[in-house]
Amino acid sequence: MTFGILLVFFSSFGQTFVVSLYIPSIIDHFGISSSLFSTIYALATLLSASTLVFAGRKIDYIPLKRFSLFVVAGIISATLLLALSWHLAVLFVGIYLVRLFGQGLLSHTALTTMSRYFKKARGKAIGIAYLGFPLGEAVFPVLVAASIAYVGWRETLGMSALFIAIVLLPLSVFLIRGFSRSGISEDDGNSHSDADKYEGQEARTWSQKQVLGTRWFYIIAPTVFLVGFLQTALFFFQTFIARENQWTSEWMAGSIVAYALSSFTFSIACGPLIDRFGAKRLFPFILIPLAMGLGVLAMGDQLWIAPVYWLLVGFSGGMNAPVTSALYAEIYGTRSLGTVRSLFTFVMVLSTAIGPVVYSFFLERGYGFDQIHFGVIAVILVNMLYKLLSRGYPSDSA
Repeated sequence: MTFGILLVFFSSFGQTFVVSLYIPSIIDHFGISSSLFSTIYALATLLSASTLVFAGRKIDYIPLKRFSLFVVAGIISATLLLALSWHLAVLFVGIYLVRLFGQGLLSHTALTTMSRYFKKARGKAIGIAYLGFPLGEAVFPVLVAASIAYVGWRETLGMSALFIAIVLLPLSVFLIRGFSRSGISEDDGNSHSDADKYEGQEARTWSQKQVLGTRWFYIIAPTVFLVGFLQTALFFFQTFIARENQWTSEWMAGSIVAYALSSFTFSIACGPLIDRFGAKRLFPFILIPLAMGLGVLAMGDQLWIAPVYWLLVGFSGGMNAPVTSALYAEIYGTRSLGTVRSLFTFVMVLSTAIGPVVYSFFLERGYGFDQIHFGVIAVILVNMLYKLLSRGYPSDSA
């Protein structure tokens, strides 16, 4: 479990909440507009999502130690390349690689491993690994912002690469010693789930084409898309939302602590619920707290609204990763989990690129955030009803 939380924690280096801290410095250095950088960032994110479909499935065929070393080496190299970028083309490649190895493959490796190696306590394992997200949100923005202010953006990226090499590289090697590619510890054959020893779904091999041919993919994918779409857009436009409600940026930023706390707490609480009730029963309700948060946001401009709004958004954030990761294993088994997760991670990463664009489209046409969010709430409710009314799931997901 420590391996999972560690990789998720270090995936922060490729997440929007860290990468966005470099944007003002990069724009000033290259003398480009914010719209051009947004285009570069969106295209790099889309390309990383496309690459993830093919790279993510390799975890099913390559020993975990070798695959993990490749991913860790990738985020180190990507961070260094971004630090040394001397041309817009190099900048694009650096952002693409940081998004691919950071946001994409580090979290993909962590959650796939937790889902595969833990069967009886899968929900708890995934919930604990997810704690790396709120921990990263609490730690890295402050450190990175301070470092950029004191030593500069290139130097901060260089120190980040060194930090990853010194801390993540040796720890990840140490934590996964003795684990085989099949999802079982060579030292303790009874402590983890081995797909080869389970009948039915646990032992079935899936291709990406077969996954796309199942009804479950089209039941799960809309929620995965909406989570990435909304969380990215809400963080991206947090200062604009604050301005519309006449809140200071400092109050809005401080209120995000409520998000980190609720996300952290609910990711822990969600694990036992998954193990007791199953991910299938919880899945339709993932976005309901977020919808409630958007409803609270539309109630007025009182100061208390901001932390309550972020608190509710955090509930959905904390629930999402444990439930969806456990759901993939429940539906598709563990043998081809990397193949399965890579498709859904592609959907998620794709949505993070589209979210700010769609919000900008409506904002530029005169719609306010309340109007946009009422539409979002309607979509969330329709999505929940669609899942609740999709009865009779076959056991083999066909």
